[in-house]
Parts: sequence; C-alpha cells; structure tokens
Amino acid sequence: MKSNITEGLRHNDLQGMIYPQFEIDTFRSKMGEDQDVSVIAFQVRERLPAKDLMEFIERGYDFVLDADVSSGENSRGEYTVFVEIERSSQIAENINELLYGVKKLSGMDDFSFKYYKFDEQISVSEQNLRENIPLSAEQYQSKLREYRTNTTRDFFDKTVMDSLELDGDTLKITKPFGQTVELEIVESGNRQTILQNIDSPLIEDESSMGEIFWLTKVLGDYNISKYGDSLMFSNKDQAMLLKRRN
Repeated sequence: MKSNITEGLRHNDLQGMIYPQFEIDTFRSKMGEDQDVSVIAFQVRERLPAKDLMEFIERGYDFVLDADVSSGENSRGEYTVFVEIERSSQIAENINELLYGVKKLSGMDDFSFKYYKFDEQISVSEQNLRENIPLSAEQYQSKLREYRTNTTRDFFDKTVMDSLELDGDTLKITKPFGQTVELEIVESGNRQTILQNIDSPLIEDESSMGEIFWLTKVLGDYNISKYGDSLMFSNKDQAMLLKRRN
C-alpha cells in the first residue's frame, strides 16, 4: 500500500502529536447529509501539527471530500481534524488506507475508534470498520434508530413497562395491562444544556402539578418540570424535553 507521505512531511514528523483514538460519525457533515457523508475526527495536541495533518490528508487522498481543523481549541488545548468521506461500500477500505498514512506520520501502529455516541473503543481493522460503520444511507438510519432507542430505554430505567417504541421523534411506552403513554421528543441530552435552551416560562399552576403527579405515578420517580407546553424529565445529569401526545 502506498504511504501517501507528501513532500512536505516525512515519516514520524507528527510523532507524539496525534492521539491514537479517533471518532467516526460523531460530528455533523458540512459537505452533505450525515446519512451520505461520514466524518472522521482526529485529536491533535497543537494547532500547527493539526494543520499539517489536515493538509496531508486533503492532498493525499482523492476519496476525501473535505478536511478541516476546528476553529478553536478544546478545554485541554487540543485541536480536532475533521475528514469527510462519502458513505459507500468502500468506506472501510478508504479509512484503512487513510489511517495507513496517519500511522506513518505519527509513528504509532495501534489505533482505535469510537462510533457515533457509542462508548466502546474498537481496535482498528478493516473487518471492524466494515462491521461498525454503516455503508449506506439505509444502514446509517437503522444504526441511528438503534442508538436512540437504546439510550431512550436507558433513560427511562425507573419505568415499569412492557415495551418502548421510537418512531422518529414519537415515543410510545406500553405499560403492563396495555396502558400506553405517547410523547414527542423535543430535545434530549445534558440537563444543564437543555435548561439553558428553554425559552418558555416555568409553569406551576394546579393543572400542571396534577399532570406531573400523574406522570410520576405512571412512569416513575423522575424530576419533572413543565415549561410552556413541554415537560422536562430529569434522570441524574440527563434530561428529555417532551410533549404529551395522549
């Protein structure tokens, strides 16, 4: 396999600068829809090496749609290099080829990756890439549904239920004896972030308190507040902003 080391960079020139863990599909694409374009993100210790890596990737691989460096550093003073590649049946081979050059620059052989928001770090091999990265828009949507359903089920861990179904943003929880609760997911994520994004007033009238009491009785002991026509459910540091459908 060709090393793709360009005239401006030599083997090991970025040694100690690139982290051996990278992320796939965690960040949004600038070049197209996420279901059609995959974003690979490398963490680099300093801005100039990050720029070198970006230029190396952009010039060395014709399958790369775009490469860019984060505009600012993160809380640890590091920079992210974003690489966009078309989602296709060849994406595992393309990432493997890209990584061959990154290994030469970094002087490291053992890389691992994390897919989307799944926590598992996976050792890099063409087989592992192929098994974990969606190769088509249909596979991407299916993987996203799987993740959202699992994280929603984990969030509602205090709820006694027979089933949980997620169709787009519509959440349907079926309780024992057939009772159902349907909710629309407006937003989910970190509790403080959601609170900062809410622009509706806190509602604490008798009707709202009655609704919250009923939801606590049916769904479990969550911290529930009402803002406008939305209900914020909190479970530890995570939250969901929901609207009742029934």
